[in-house]
Amino acid sequence: MVSMGMAQAVYQHAHDFYDTGSWYVVAECWDLLAIAEELDRREEITAIPFELDTAAIAHFHQMIHARTESTRH
Repeated sequence: MVSMGMAQAVYQHAHDFYDTGSWYVVAECWDLLAIAEELDRREEITAIPFELDTAAIAHFHQMIHARTESTRH
């Protein structure tokens, strides 16, 4: 189970990089609980726990990038 501290790290990163890429979507549309639920969901699917804040941030980066790429085509 993901800690709220890890969800907070993703949330803070989104606010720090609000103007970079599509991080504004996370900053404006996701709250701490939703971020934690997404990270828990991903852990359940992959059976790989998030052990570092950077891994959780990277997961959201991949989600943003995948969504951005799919809307371009």
